[in-house]
Amino acid sequence: MTWPETPLSILVAEDDETLAAALAEFLREKGHQVDLAPHGGEALALLEKQAYPLIITDLVMPEADGLTVLRAARQRDPATLVVIMTGYASLDSAIGAIREGAYDYLCKPFKLQEIEIAVTNATRLISLRRENQTLLDRLDGLTAKLKEVQQLPPLSGNATRTRTLWSPGPVPLRDYSPEEQTQQHLGDLERLRDLYRENMLTKEEYQKLKERLLI
Repeated sequence: MTWPETPLSILVAEDDETLAAALAEFLREKGHQVDLAPHGGEALALLEKQAYPLIITDLVMPEADGLTVLRAARQRDPATLVVIMTGYASLDSAIGAIREGAYDYLCKPFKLQEIEIAVTNATRLISLRRENQTLLDRLDGLTAKLKEVQQLPPLSGNATRTRTLWSPGPVPLRDYSPEEQTQQHLGDLERLRDLYRENMLTKEEYQKLKERLLI
């Protein structure tokens, strides 16, 4: 299995010191930055200081349980992915965790390969979300720049205006060649198709964004 290249900041909340240390070492070897919380209260304290894109938490812990940690994390950032671990597996606890918004649910004892799969999938989803947002931001910027160009008064004489992507502020203006614009648009369209295939965009969103790119 190929581990995603994008490192994450991960919070591991686990009161079993041996398991917590093993998880932290394993994840750090994969390039991730890991903070450890020995119980739920410490996890809540860390969440007050910063948000984490991924949290791996035990379900049953002193001071605050895993579902409390999950709620606090998603209240701070609804996009946070939370993997619940428990040695008291039951259908009710699994359903409860999923209803609360848990991304995944692992039963102890588990193999490190199971954590690897869960974190790999979570990392991939987080990367896709970031790519999606970056693309949306680029499209918004492109649309705004094109509107600025369309609103400029016509040039005098026989001069013609090319579709120039204007840079804000005092930075010198640059004319992008048709070939450069075509390559940029093709790259954006390819990313759009990838996001659509990964179900990160609905069919309607895909068509709308595609139309905006091809303005």
